[in-house]
Amino acid sequence: MRRTVRVAAIQAEPKWLRLSEGVEQAVELIGVAAAAGARLVAFPETFLPGFPWWCWVDSNQWNVEYSTRCRENSMTRDGAEMRRITAAARDHGVHVVIGFGERQDRRIYMAQAVIDDNGEMVSVRRKAGLNSIERKVFASGTPNLPTVQHGDIGKVGALSGQENQRPLLTRALRADEEEIHVAAWPGHPEGDAPGPDSAATVSRMYALEASAYVVAPCAVVGNAAWDRRAPQTNRSTGQARIYAAGGTEVVTPLTEGVEGILYADLEIGSMAPDLREMDLAPRPRTRRGQQAARTAPARRLGTDRWAVPVIRGEGPDGLAAC
Repeated sequence: MRRTVRVAAIQAEPKWLRLSEGVEQAVELIGVAAAAGARLVAFPETFLPGFPWWCWVDSNQWNVEYSTRCRENSMTRDGAEMRRITAAARDHGVHVVIGFGERQDRRIYMAQAVIDDNGEMVSVRRKAGLNSIERKVFASGTPNLPTVQHGDIGKVGALSGQENQRPLLTRALRADEEEIHVAAWPGHPEGDAPGPDSAATVSRMYALEASAYVVAPCAVVGNAAWDRRAPQTNRSTGQARIYAAGGTEVVTPLTEGVEGILYADLEIGSMAPDLREMDLAPRPRTRRGQQAARTAPARRLGTDRWAVPVIRGEGPDGLAAC
């Protein structure tokens, strides 16, 4: 059944390492998006309390100092801060996908929660495949496969950062015929490799391969993300995107680095069936090589001529085998 679902991709700067202010900000953004008619509100990766960009500064002293602050400003999945967010989802009748630092004992994880419009937390995943920078702050989660949540707005899945380009994870979501995918990104400081276009490229390719809508929220990374002592002169960057199943942008993005909410109306149930029927994994194939070609029978072409297999690479010209 075809239906129209309005989605909201958050493009905002987190309240860096200030959890209580960040929760207030998230609750306010949920309310604003709901008032605009959104049924799904998607937040950037580790929006609470903010992605640890300070790790890119070559200073062990700062890393220890800020990692401690990050741990102190992370939250538990069943704590008062998360209850405020789930209550906002329930009160406004919207689905929410939000990235946060999850604290457990002395460890913190890069987590992503999916909350339904009844305020129920239907899933929480801890990011397992961390890069070398993320491992300075966060512990690696259990490498379990993501799941698609079936609800009244459609089949929704979510991944964070570079998870969106890992075949094992993306195939798990595609196998369940995901309709809306949230690809959450932490933003990108100016001049940071691989650069802002990498997130857009990965999100676009995901939409094309999965034949699903991709909602890609992105944090704005401004000067507030850096310590005043750091030798950083970054301007504010970060740009949310929303893609259709064919990889085209549904709406024009907001200005890069400017805080706001990107909205789009998605026609759920209008995905191209030919793309959804594509094989998710290669089928077993008979080995084909020079030995197979030697033993292959001659084939009739429909005339009086016969086609005989030809093997390249064994003649005096040294042609490569095809």
